[in-house]
Amino acid sequence: MAKRTVSRRHMLSAGSVALASALARPAIGQGRIKLIVQSYGGLYEQVLRQSVIPEFEKQHGYDVTLALDDDPTIMSKLVLARGRAPYDVVSVDNNTAVLADSLGLWAPDQSAKLSNIGEIYDSCKPPLSRNYAYVIYQYPLVYNRERIKNPSAWKDLWNDGVVVAVPHVGQAYGLTFLYIAALMNGGSATNLDPGFEAIKRLKRIKIFKNVSQGMSLFQQNEVDAGLFYDTRAQQMADMGLPIAKAYPQDGNWGQRTGTQIPKLSANMDGALAWINNSLSIAYQTAFAQKLYSPTNRDVVVPPELAAKLIRGDARANAIQEIPWGPINSQRDAILDRWTREFGA
Repeated sequence: MAKRTVSRRHMLSAGSVALASALARPAIGQGRIKLIVQSYGGLYEQVLRQSVIPEFEKQHGYDVTLALDDDPTIMSKLVLARGRAPYDVVSVDNNTAVLADSLGLWAPDQSAKLSNIGEIYDSCKPPLSRNYAYVIYQYPLVYNRERIKNPSAWKDLWNDGVVVAVPHVGQAYGLTFLYIAALMNGGSATNLDPGFEAIKRLKRIKIFKNVSQGMSLFQQNEVDAGLFYDTRAQQMADMGLPIAKAYPQDGNWGQRTGTQIPKLSANMDGALAWINNSLSIAYQTAFAQKLYSPTNRDVVVPPELAAKLIRGDARANAIQEIPWGPINSQRDAILDRWTREFGA
């Protein structure tokens, strides 16, 4: 979900929580205050409208306006904002959050004011993540088990006869695959040349630019394997397709999606209430029903669902993200080179 961008503590005392709750609610007689919340569309929007917003409005007294924008649009609007941000709170992937942080677009860390943050995995909250993550993804090696047998390492994608689904570098998972390919061949975040050369050595590839295209390639048997979202792979497996997931020992990669508060937010109290709610058991349980892995360790789901999700501190904290700082600084150059060398 990351795209081309512009050049994305524990428990308080009972008394403090009560005070924060009171501050987050408009006083009786003042009328309802608008809270502008940016989110992605699709299942994100569905869960928010059906399972989150009605209860949040009832509990906190705000009228929530949902703004559906993707990461590039969010960045453009925040960079161009003067005096007041276009959103009170946003939902962004961590790579975009790191970029926005480098541009000074976020409010200071508000963790001390969030009563639910103590239950969040360490890797999914500041300072290790630059957003307050409520979903954690993993990028497994996804494969068609009828066409490739038990891959165990990323290097298996370079075997003869494998048709590889290659994610476009306009996406966070595409940059991750490029970085993995670079590391495997002596490169680094500041030397991605070996990654480009390694991808060119793949025998047969099909490049996909978004999640829908990637799923279509797997569903139509046009590819055998590739780096892809664990959530989407599970959805295809649940549909009865011969799709399986491998977790190579030579790289355990993923991303975190969460909320952040723009520095120029006009409703800081409402934003804090929304973020704290996004870290709650109820909020994340609603997303877990759609196969989005929670970052709150206390979320409880049926065993058959838990088996499909990322659960537990050890597994969640072991999922690495690539070094977004140096990678983000090269985004334009990476995209230009990709277009020249792969024509897509």
